[in-house]
Amino acid sequence: MEDMLVKPQVNSDEVFKLLEELFKEPVERIEEAPTGKIKRVYFFQYKDKKYVIRFSDNDMEFKLEKYVQETLQGEKFPLPNLLYSGIYNNFYYAISEKVEGKPIHTLKEKELKVAMPSVMEALIKLHSIDITAYEGYGWLDYNMKGTFNTFIEFLQCFFSEDQEGFWQGWYELFKESFLDYDIFSKLYEKMMELAEYCEGRRYLVHADFHYNNIIINNSRIEGVIDWGKVSYCDYIFDIATLILEFPDYNLLEEFHTFYKERKFDTSNFIERFLCAALCNSLDGMRFWAKLGRQDAYKSILDNILIILNKYDVTI
Repeated sequence: MEDMLVKPQVNSDEVFKLLEELFKEPVERIEEAPTGKIKRVYFFQYKDKKYVIRFSDNDMEFKLEKYVQETLQGEKFPLPNLLYSGIYNNFYYAISEKVEGKPIHTLKEKELKVAMPSVMEALIKLHSIDITAYEGYGWLDYNMKGTFNTFIEFLQCFFSEDQEGFWQGWYELFKESFLDYDIFSKLYEKMMELAEYCEGRRYLVHADFHYNNIIINNSRIEGVIDWGKVSYCDYIFDIATLILEFPDYNLLEEFHTFYKERKFDTSNFIERFLCAALCNSLDGMRFWAKLGRQDAYKSILDNILIILNKYDVTI
């Protein structure tokens, strides 16, 4: 869904003009943040506090963020406070408090282990949100309903040949890049075979729970950002994303014990994890193939093959 969007063209002078209209006193230190292909992001300071303003050509992420913020009201969840949102020059914008700290992917093993309890507590609060009022699986629509009737439909659509935006024509990668059709197809088939274990399990998931999106400060999770991929599916997908970030740290058993002790459904935990790990890996493989990064592609492929071998799964 995000991949259909285009990064807005908004310069610092325009940002200053907008902020001048919104705030009673002058803002300071406006600087553009390094971001991906979807949003334009600037940092700024107002009355000795730091803030972030994000621009997008679609307001869905900001609506999702507001939905999560309102749903978790009263809970101690590390979601940056969303202060303003609106439209400027045909682009949507949102202003929130800036989270200070280090992205989780920069942590050493010892730092990660100290911070992990707070990360797990944050995740389980998210996965405990009651979504029984909303139907469906996969990406959310403007009514906060899932856009697919079943989880398997969602998974099939995610990797379908017919795509728009960033993934339009992605099957050409099998001919024009190092993306290997045979191995990709075998991994896809195994993922779909395991998908039955995830069917019927509906939780609110962040769906991009790793890398720069988890900010750690003083050995605790300080903020979870980038809510553009929020979905309804098995909570194991958030866990798998984080575990694949740190493949050598043996986190799966810790998560299994943690969720089981808190009375979550942990049946077929390994099968569900493998389905999510395959989905994440296949998406990463095609992404790096599109960007021409064979080293990153090979690293992901090697890692998922090691995981499958560890659990005696043949493809």
